[in-house]
Amino acid sequence: MIITFATQKGGAGKTTLAIAFANYLALAGNPVRVHDFDFQKSIHTKWVEDQMLEKPILYEVEIPAHKDMPFADFDTMVRFRNDACIHIFDLAGTLDMRYTDILQYSDFIVIPFEYSDVSVKSTIVFINFLGLLESEAHKIFVMSRHEQGYNYPNKEFMDKEIGRFGRILNNGFLKRNALHKIDTRGIDSNLRKMVKPVFEEMLIHIEEKTGEKLHSLNTNKKD
Repeated sequence: MIITFATQKGGAGKTTLAIAFANYLALAGNPVRVHDFDFQKSIHTKWVEDQMLEKPILYEVEIPAHKDMPFADFDTMVRFRNDACIHIFDLAGTLDMRYTDILQYSDFIVIPFEYSDVSVKSTIVFINFLGLLESEAHKIFVMSRHEQGYNYPNKEFMDKEIGRFGRILNNGFLKRNALHKIDTRGIDSNLRKMVKPVFEEMLIHIEEKTGEKLHSLNTNKKD
């Protein structure tokens, strides 16, 4: 299975969300491999730095072998879709034709967004880009940096627009969530309570679309 985290605009929390989801899946016992295709290589850098932590490695993180052509053959994507591992891709926050194959053949594309005018425009642009690529991936929209209790004036419009193209999760991440403190080796008890509602909802949606049930993380389970 291929689950790709992507947006048209950087700074939406995409990379942090990808790390948290990879940790969550791996801690629950799912086989995971992360592919860091962001230009900044933030996940790979953090993963290497986390070698100093006295915690077991949860998964391997790979970077593209070739800068201009991440995958040289279609067979690679087919193998990733059909093997037992969950392949998580983190792409750069930009529209880049080098990612065409990944976006076309992903099983799911996770798109973090905010209820702001800038995010509305960039999210719709990205959806249109996926349409041009004829991507058949299921789209999952995750609220990022959400202000609980605030009445966003463009929420109704944005939900209606992007809801036509995929699933908007009921749960999201608040502005004060301390996800930026996460490493690639685990999720502490406070973060676990924070991410569980979001990721459990994602797993239910994945099972509904594929019939494949992924292992869920017990909140009482220790890292």
